[in-house]
Amino acid sequence: MRNTTNRERAVNKFTRNVGILAAAAAFVGIGTSAQAELLFDWQAIDQAHTPVPGFTPAPFVYTGTANSAVPVLTAAQGTNPGTVAVKIVGNTILTPADNATLFNNGAFTTNYAFLDFEGATGAANAAAQAAAIHAQPKGVATYVGNFGFAPLSGDSSGPTSGMSVAAYNASGLNMANANLYPGSPSYKNPSDVGGTSTSPNIRASLFTLPITRESYVTANLRPGDKNIPYVDRFNNTGNAALQNSVAVGQPAFTPGATPNTANQMLSGADFSAMVAHYRLRGADGVHLLDGGVVGYSQSQFEQDAKSGWTLPAIANIFAAPDHRIATLDTQAKVGDLGGTGQSMQNNETSGVVYSGVYSLSQAGGLGKLALLVSNMDDIGHSISFPAKIGGKSIAGFIDIGAGQHKLLDFTGAGTQWALQNPGGTAVFISTDADRNGVGVPEPVAMGGAGIFALTMLFRRRRSR
Repeated sequence: MRNTTNRERAVNKFTRNVGILAAAAAFVGIGTSAQAELLFDWQAIDQAHTPVPGFTPAPFVYTGTANSAVPVLTAAQGTNPGTVAVKIVGNTILTPADNATLFNNGAFTTNYAFLDFEGATGAANAAAQAAAIHAQPKGVATYVGNFGFAPLSGDSSGPTSGMSVAAYNASGLNMANANLYPGSPSYKNPSDVGGTSTSPNIRASLFTLPITRESYVTANLRPGDKNIPYVDRFNNTGNAALQNSVAVGQPAFTPGATPNTANQMLSGADFSAMVAHYRLRGADGVHLLDGGVVGYSQSQFEQDAKSGWTLPAIANIFAAPDHRIATLDTQAKVGDLGGTGQSMQNNETSGVVYSGVYSLSQAGGLGKLALLVSNMDDIGHSISFPAKIGGKSIAGFIDIGAGQHKLLDFTGAGTQWALQNPGGTAVFISTDADRNGVGVPEPVAMGGAGIFALTMLFRRRRSR
């Protein structure tokens, strides 16, 4: 659970008649008692494979191997209490002895169990494994999730509907682990490569659709459950539409190799912005898989994720006990530069998305609001904010250039939010070259890990 005083959730309302999520001026989010970083990485199996401080190592376990994880978990109890985690793989339920070793051990408390159970028996095995964990005396409060399992009723980001709220709630899991992989075939493909997405270009589709999915997870999630999605910078595993070349022996997406693809890969800075949006839309943390770009190291991947999660302007407001999520809207009032021709457009179609967090107690009781605005279109736009946030209005509009991310810093002034940095401050800055990285399926960033078991696990995951 989010450890908030009232344990309130992010749902204000669904406007189902137009198929968008309209949200949340009345959201109570993560309080100061939940400020521990919930940052995980599939490759981070122990401290030696966790290059960036702040990421919690989580060893792999499968039937009969629980004892091998005990040293890592014991060490994590000392350095990361409250975030001790394991990854349970192999689609096989652990033995009673394994479960007791991991979830009723006097040396540590395992707080998170990330399952990777797939195939025809994946859902049933995940439910059985969750029940076995929660049956352990110290496993009652363990958060258990399975890859891709999240309450997605109403989500419009994919070519088909996602897991329903009812199915998630019946799964026995209490942690949502949504798939937020840009380039995944679980999302609508851009029209530039023959898909049905209404985004103005490829990178806008890659950027806005996972943010849309995360918004629905937050809106649908039960009080008390955790929200820790799996995230990537890019992952075109199984998606032929975003495979226009070959690189490092894998089907690759090479910007510029085919028409309308130049400068259309998400940069590392764009990925940082996505992680910031995820936090601003209710994620409790993130779980990295693989960066998905040739030459993009694990340390760069972790650092970009952490830079987005810990952006000071938003982290400072999240530290306030009364902080609230500003919006879960999947549409915005967008127009041409200079504020002309504005109309309500969904984020996918415009390529523009804004997210934020506010506190009414900060700034001496005047209140503080931070908004992150991103425009992944190839042309500049203006954006305005017609809905009140925390009971206060925002006057005027903001111009934002093509491919730009801006941070807006407000202080309360009566019934208004007054912008303290006129025009906004550019953050997570990218060049065209940054958006020409070569994207490949998982995995590419293993480098010199050199662990046979880890290699085999990655090879299995690549078969998705």
